[in-house]
Amino acid sequence: MPVYPPLWLPLIATGYYPHLSKHDAAIWERFLAAYGGNWLDVAYDLALGGFILADTLGTEAERLGWQYSTALKIDAVLRRADDVWVCEVKPSAGVSAIGAALSYVTLAEDEPFDTRPLFPAVITDHASGDIKRVAEKLGVTLIEVPEEAPTP
Repeated sequence: MPVYPPLWLPLIATGYYPHLSKHDAAIWERFLAAYGGNWLDVAYDLALGGFILADTLGTEAERLGWQYSTALKIDAVLRRADDVWVCEVKPSAGVSAIGAALSYVTLAEDEPFDTRPLFPAVITDHASGDIKRVAEKLGVTLIEVPEEAPTP
């Protein structure tokens, strides 16, 4: 199980997305506008793994806090009726974004929070042709939501 249970929220632009930087959030809001209607809901900042302290060290809340602070955090988890997408949101996605998405799915399989099939995804503003090929070969869905060019 994740450190804390997922908090499922509606897919709406709120301007506040735990764990997303300002640049990540801009990409995420463009993604929501373009594709948000394809999913039922979202959970942000889902923490998996982390260092688990012995029961003798601190209170339960303190131990969970320590585990959370050392855990890997999924940017966004999207649910549909038949599947769950585990998403890394990253400007100019590279190999680290693909590795993160694959790592999160691997951990989520060991710490299940849903019974539906899990799919790794990267949501970005840009990815090179090489990164697109790697993502495709590794089974990672890559969604580009570029910033619109300013109107002259």
